[in-house]
Amino acid sequence: MSYRVLALKYRPQTFDEVVGQPHVTTTLKNAILSGRVPHAMLLTGPRGTGKTTIARILAKAMNCETGPTPVPCNTCKSCTAITAGSAVDVFEIDGASNNSVDQVRELRENVAYMPSSSKFKIYIIDEVHMLSMAAFNALLKTLEEPPDHVIFIFATTEVHKIPVTILSRCQRHDLGRITLSQISAHLMTLAANEGFAVSQASCDLIAGEADGSMRDSLSLLDRILGSQAQTSEQTSGPRAIDDAKVLGTLGIIDKTLVFDLADAIIQNRAADILDLVDQIHTLGLDLKRFYASLIRHFRNLAVVKISGNDKNTSDVSDHDRQRMAALTAPLSQSFLNQTLNTLLVDESLVKLSTHTRTAVEMVLLKLVQIRPGIEIDEMIQRMDDLARRFDSPDYQVQVQPERPAQPRHEQQDPPPQEQPAQPQQKPPASPRHEDHDPHPPAQQRMPAAMAAHQVSDGSQMPGPAHPSQTTPPPEDPAGRWDPFLNALADSLPFASAILSKGRLQKISDSDIVVELNGTAFDRGRIESKRMEIESVCQDFFGKPLHLTLIGDCAPKEYGNDEKSPARLRQEILNHPLVADAIKRFNGTVVDVKLNPRSNP
Repeated sequence: MSYRVLALKYRPQTFDEVVGQPHVTTTLKNAILSGRVPHAMLLTGPRGTGKTTIARILAKAMNCETGPTPVPCNTCKSCTAITAGSAVDVFEIDGASNNSVDQVRELRENVAYMPSSSKFKIYIIDEVHMLSMAAFNALLKTLEEPPDHVIFIFATTEVHKIPVTILSRCQRHDLGRITLSQISAHLMTLAANEGFAVSQASCDLIAGEADGSMRDSLSLLDRILGSQAQTSEQTSGPRAIDDAKVLGTLGIIDKTLVFDLADAIIQNRAADILDLVDQIHTLGLDLKRFYASLIRHFRNLAVVKISGNDKNTSDVSDHDRQRMAALTAPLSQSFLNQTLNTLLVDESLVKLSTHTRTAVEMVLLKLVQIRPGIEIDEMIQRMDDLARRFDSPDYQVQVQPERPAQPRHEQQDPPPQEQPAQPQQKPPASPRHEDHDPHPPAQQRMPAAMAAHQVSDGSQMPGPAHPSQTTPPPEDPAGRWDPFLNALADSLPFASAILSKGRLQKISDSDIVVELNGTAFDRGRIESKRMEIESVCQDFFGKPLHLTLIGDCAPKEYGNDEKSPARLRQEILNHPLVADAIKRFNGTVVDVKLNPRSNP
């Protein structure tokens, strides 16, 4: 007798022997027990998942001499005939070769006759989607109202090709892919029955290559068992199959290489990446297939990072899952997603390139440039730590001088407004403030600031007196700023719109100072129309005024004459808070922007 392959030798003969489809087998057993078996059923799912096997078991369950029963005896004449494929009342039809309307008409004529020796006539049509549209139309009426002794069982891998009119007349059962752990356990059992000892790792490799198909996994196991030569020393006991033998026979990429390459990518070891690619090429492995394995590996890494120890989200073994969890623990989800996206985007380059090795090396070296980022939660925690340190007593001395820097210009505006009220009563100004001030500390700081300003301007008078050299305009300059912009809008509307975004800082007898933190483009447009704007200023204010712009884009910052920009930048870089932030985030300073209102 010729050798029978494992897929036929160990084909399930009862519903309980079917692997990985409990939702379908349980439903059919309950339907048999309750007498609610439909006259037309559709079994759909990927290849090698048990569609035809379940159809044959259902045929035996309905025609068994002890049935209908959910557990066929497999010993009666009907059961043995169906198992052997010689039952006269069970017809297995290949939809691909019997797809014409004439063959369906012949089937319609035969269903009217009673079964010869069984309870039911059962028609099993495999790959039913291959029937022509005319054949489907000819089958509609018979499928909707068949004789009581007829049962139709359809099987297909492409259910979307079946007309809706057929689907609506059938009870549909969807079979899913069988998990890796279920296939691996079944393979170990069958190998032991055949007298071979196959390791769990090898069974996991075979199950991974089968992609959820039990028939494919049994075919691969057949190849491995057939390649194992029996020697005189192996006459007793199970014959052990080496893992390397499995890899060599099937040409499967060793998972160790994939893990090593993934670790080299994550650790940015470009030299190790090139060495591993050279090793794979030297072994004669297909680089395109290896690239596909790498994509699947990073997909599993991303899934394990999300799901943790949930075994239902990623079809990998428990040992590999633990190793992946340890590898992805220090990584961010965004880094894994970006790496996987790069591999998928460049997959077409690897598949279509005539220089496969160079293309693979280029893509893998591109992955080295992806740096693992910091999770947002971790970044927020670090910022909170910096904020707590910022508020600590050690930093109070450094932070406190910067707080009054914000309203500094606002402190400079009141003096021009107060000067017209008492221009000649400078000496008694301080006593009056002391007599009527309800908040001495706040008012004492103001005269000190004014006095410091007077000394810097060259005045010899103490207290809150103002420089005698500058005579402010008699009217409120801030109150005339908006009317000036309206007047400017008549001749230069764009200049008025740009200046309206700024803030008036000072108007003296010779200058008008505006803080404008706009773009360099806006600053350039104002500079190009400086003469026209100053002409409008002279007409509006009645005196020639020079327009001075300050802000981020200004070449010279107003109010910081005592310190050069280079010195200010160096002081900022040497600040302990900046140095601590650079150390914590492992970053570098790209640019330092000086605020013209601040006074470090």
